[in-house]
This record gives sequence, C-alpha cells and structure tokens, in this order.
Amino acid sequence: MSTFVSSHSRDAFAPVATMNATLDLEQYLELLLGPKNDISAFGSDESRHDAWREHAAALLTLVDPGSRPWAWWQYDATEPMLPREPEIAYLARCGFLTDTERERLERARLQLPSLATRNP
Repeated sequence: MSTFVSSHSRDAFAPVATMNATLDLEQYLELLLGPKNDISAFGSDESRHDAWREHAAALLTLVDPGSRPWAWWQYDATEPMLPREPEIAYLARCGFLTDTERERLERARLQLPSLATRNP
C-alpha cells in the first residue's frame, strides 16, 4: 500500500454518498479535477452536469477559498477568464467570492485583487 493511502483513512476514499446519488471515486475526482486523459467517468455530459448539480455544495467545501472545482468552471462560470487573470481575481471580479471566503482569505493575509487596477 502506498504511503499516501496508508496515511489517510480508508473512509476518505469511499464513494461520496452524502446526497441522494452516489459518486464513485473516478466521478468524484472528475468533478473536482476534470476528466482523466479526456475520457469521462460519466456516460454523458448531461449525467456529469446532473451529478455536479446534485453534489456541488459538498464538493465546493473541498477546495481552498478563492478556488473552484473543475466542474464549476464548466457549468457555473458566467464568462471566460481574462488573459493572465488569476482564479481568485476572476471570482472577485464576477462577484463569486462568498463572505466566508473573503474572511478566510483576509485571515490568511491574502490580499484580494483591486478591481480598479485590473490589467486585461
């Protein structure tokens, strides 16, 4: 068994079943990170989109403040990022940062980008 797996609870790798349907590990990872080698773990884009809608709330809690899972960028982003725009700058510019995220980022002493000095 690898060091990574042995150092983590086996429960961390169990299927996500916190909501109505269950995701297997490959589907869970695809929603977080994107398809592996352009091969989807879902039968269709529609089923992947439905899984995202059902599991988005739980998956969003697994990423750092100022970040979003891969599926969020596929299904929820309202416009493309500007060239060289950091993810956190996009989220701030488009009004997607939550108050909780802003507080956590400020506690971590991360400065949010100023919208007045944005360079496209």
